[in-house]
Amino acid sequence: MNLGFPFRHEYKFLLNKGVYLQLREVIKKIMKKDRNYDNEEGYLIRSLYFDDAYDTALFEKNLGFLNREKYRVRIYNFSDSVIKLEIKQKRNEYINKQSSRITRKEYERLLEKDVSFLFISEDIIRRKFYTVYRNKMLRPKAIVDYVREAYVLPYNQIRVTFDKYLSASRPQRNIFDKSQIGQSVGNEYSYILELKYNNFLPSYIRDVLDMYSLNRLAVSKYVLCREYLDKQMGENLFG
Repeated sequence: MNLGFPFRHEYKFLLNKGVYLQLREVIKKIMKKDRNYDNEEGYLIRSLYFDDAYDTALFEKNLGFLNREKYRVRIYNFSDSVIKLEIKQKRNEYINKQSSRITRKEYERLLEKDVSFLFISEDIIRRKFYTVYRNKMLRPKAIVDYVREAYVLPYNQIRVTFDKYLSASRPQRNIFDKSQIGQSVGNEYSYILELKYNNFLPSYIRDVLDMYSLNRLAVSKYVLCREYLDKQMGENLFG
């Protein structure tokens, strides 16, 4: 089901610390900090990911399906002031992410498997989430934490982000608890650069990325964290 919103370009790259430190200095000079950027490190993003009984989102990503969807609840800096119910769709080379704000009480109802409040809403995101939740029996599968540095340009919604300190934990009720930090999923290439834009990308941005000979990769923070957690439990879903 297409949500009826425009799709945009998204590219991801894995970086080591050295390249990250060099590249961020260049990006800082040619782009502006995102308005949510509240300190030198950036801001923390915590996402509670949902998947169905067959782990469809996990398997479709690993099998390279061109059309797929992910469902999550997202918060920032452990605060409940902004809680987003999000659906991210991928169609071939393009992505679309849409969100609907929910309250703390609605979040609690969602964890109690009471999703009736989504059905009675006229919001298309809520109704889509409700339909998939009911039909595919979505359940919380993993919490993904990371710190994000975000830079923007005032046209084409051009956005470059550096995601770092990736950590994973099993689903928990109180995602707002600062003391509940997951296990680090980092390695030598533990920095993820994401580039998103509409329509076209200025040549000087392309030149910066080409200068570092970055290889585009199909990186999914959800999959990295799920596989890490499953290995910790002695499971190996992909042999």
